[in-house]
Amino acid sequence: MRKPGTAMESTENEAKALFRKGIECERDGNPYEATQCYKRALKLDPDVEKKIAHEDAIARPMDTLNDQNDESEDEYDNKEDLFLRFQRIMGPQICFPEHEQRATHFSVLPPELILYIFRWVVSNDLDLRTLEQCSAVCRGWYLCARDPELWRRACLKFWPSSSDDLAPFDGSWRRMFIERPNVLTIGCYICKVSYVRQGEESFRDNSNGPSFNVVYYRYLRFFSDGRVLMLLSYHPPAKIVRKLQTNETAPFNVCPGHYRLSGNKLYLTLDSEGEECRRTRNKYVFCNENSERKTTYNMILEISKYRSKHNWKLQCIDYEIVYRNKNNEVMVTKYVLSNNRFPPFIFSRVKCFANESVHVL
Repeated sequence: MRKPGTAMESTENEAKALFRKGIECERDGNPYEATQCYKRALKLDPDVEKKIAHEDAIARPMDTLNDQNDESEDEYDNKEDLFLRFQRIMGPQICFPEHEQRATHFSVLPPELILYIFRWVVSNDLDLRTLEQCSAVCRGWYLCARDPELWRRACLKFWPSSSDDLAPFDGSWRRMFIERPNVLTIGCYICKVSYVRQGEESFRDNSNGPSFNVVYYRYLRFFSDGRVLMLLSYHPPAKIVRKLQTNETAPFNVCPGHYRLSGNKLYLTLDSEGEECRRTRNKYVFCNENSERKTTYNMILEISKYRSKHNWKLQCIDYEIVYRNKNNEVMVTKYVLSNNRFPPFIFSRVKCFANESVHVL
């Protein structure tokens, strides 16, 4: 006579076998067969799914231990730098094809040519974020993306004589570029200004005058060669940032200029177009020639972190406007930047700025 315990074990084992068969059918792309196996298994044992999950949880640490033993030749050490470990593991070849290739694979290229391609990825716009994304492809690309020569070239764009400044950054050009104050070029720094303006009071009721909420934006677009564009507009960023990709595509009222880095201070000098140039571009006919003047904006910005992100915030600490008319008369207006009347510029990455590379790094 069959014992009750043996019958229960047999039913449980049969339910587990059916459930695992359903898993295999689902992996093979047969959902109908998998559903039938699941139904039969649950009919035999309603708790079969929990039991299989428990068995897999017990078996998983053993599999992990076996995998670690199989990869013992890597001699992995948590304290070891990932770059140094990949250098030790990888051979002369950058990467290997996962599947059999009929065409020439990327791994056949010599390292010098691969690094030159990576210089085009960074380009003259210093798109180092895309370079960091390339480093996630494989170990070989990680090594190429961390190549010191790439980061040295990027650092020399901002600090031409920075070869003696590596000591505070443990000799790492990459760490120097990330942590040392500089400006980000694949995007715009945006300052949103809003205030309430009182409207004209009605002669009937002076106590209930209208008010208006005024909102406009200041945009700063930096280039790695020292150029900068500034624009004041009431249009939101979605309509403006795309136009600031180059000086040629910028709106007519943009102010071009140049900038200079000194520590964590950023010195900007921007010039607005003269009235004659504006009249030519807008085809103004009636305009007083005596009103032609040149306006220069001088700004000093302080570079700092924004939510733990390096160089994402620019705070204006000095701002003046110099007017020069046709008779060479100069008038200077200096603004008092107290009580947070001038909000900071916050960086916003613009994807279209990195769509194509014009010049190699």
